[in-house]
Amino acid sequence: MKKLITLSVFSLFVMLLPAQEKKELMHISLSTGEVVTYNVTEINSIHFEVLAAEDKVPEFPAGDSSPKLNAYDAQATAKSLLTSAGTACTNTMGKIVITTEEYNEIKKFTDDLVKNCATQKDIHETCFKWVYGNVKYGTEYSDGSYVNNDPYPVFTKKIAVCQGYSNLLFVMLHSQNVPVLITNGFLNGYGVSGGHAWNYVNCDGVWYVSDPTNNGIFNMESTSTYGHLFPQSFDVVLFKEQGCQFDLNETHLNISSVTTTSKYFVTPFSVGGYQVTSFNPTSNLPANVRELFIGKNIETFGINRVGLNYHGKNIEYIHVDPAHPTLCSNNGVVYEKGSNEPKYIPAGMKRMELLPMEKIGKNLVYGHNGVEEVVIAEGTKSIEAWAFENCPNLKVAYVPTTTTVDDKAFTGVHADFKIIRTE
Repeated sequence: MKKLITLSVFSLFVMLLPAQEKKELMHISLSTGEVVTYNVTEINSIHFEVLAAEDKVPEFPAGDSSPKLNAYDAQATAKSLLTSAGTACTNTMGKIVITTEEYNEIKKFTDDLVKNCATQKDIHETCFKWVYGNVKYGTEYSDGSYVNNDPYPVFTKKIAVCQGYSNLLFVMLHSQNVPVLITNGFLNGYGVSGGHAWNYVNCDGVWYVSDPTNNGIFNMESTSTYGHLFPQSFDVVLFKEQGCQFDLNETHLNISSVTTTSKYFVTPFSVGGYQVTSFNPTSNLPANVRELFIGKNIETFGINRVGLNYHGKNIEYIHVDPAHPTLCSNNGVVYEKGSNEPKYIPAGMKRMELLPMEKIGKNLVYGHNGVEEVVIAEGTKSIEAWAFENCPNLKVAYVPTTTTVDDKAFTGVHADFKIIRTE
């Protein structure tokens, strides 16, 4: 374990000699009661010994009574999170791309469009009808170029796919101070099945699910009325607590960003009254974070672990709560319980010690820029072609003499790479 630096400090009380005495002398009263006299030269030469103390290893997050959201009931999950977060989460432009001038032009138009509206519901319905009635669905402009789904091109050219419809409705409502956000997910209705984007809008305290592409407005509480819409993610931060930001990501309450000065990060157990079940960051983790402590509540690192791989390049070691129902860790690598094949290898890990496997197949480790050494466990029978590929800093692999190694088992590794056989 690395050491933290601390100082052993005495209680000091400095007493200067009377004015008529030479000030080259200084009396120092120690907490033991002893008085020591130094001259200036001696004072300047005092060296405080720096003592080393063990890092305090953090504990895994304690569980509480917060319920777990059902990731398989997308509509109910989204409803629960928005009800808990409230409209404060909409105080953002999310991922909208627009200039001030473009925004103001749309606002001026919308101001005139809704000038006779008395309520937020009226404003929403008026803007909704205009977007649905004036924007044509399409993927290409008349010149054959792909449509730009940012709100201003949609506003001026009036052609877009679902993302563009939602982006424009968002800006129009935002310009009128109507709480609104964009969600991405899936549509299974109207004879269509696939990716989709739409809005959630809060009008006078009531949340509505608003699909301007397909002319559908539904009360959020009545989830059965919009069962064809499956929200997967929101473009807003739902909660900011415990040094983290949380969002809806792949139908999970997710840790999206982290702020800490420690080398350790412990995943929170719950926020907003619900268990946190995902750690899939969407922004870089602090450079000082080296080790993760994964609580028993975390179910996923996201599809293909893209967030951690891209935004957690400095992570060298992962600990998993022994009470976790499905995951465990060994030498900092995460595994499914009962499996010896890694589920996730930290992107910044330099020395990789793997559990024994019958065989190490193709691309078990691919594109890992941190690893410098690999230790293959006794009991591993074979390492197949391209098992370790595109690991440019991998310099040495310790492989038992009983393990067969394909000539192409290690490809795209360091120029000085070598295999050291171990007994």
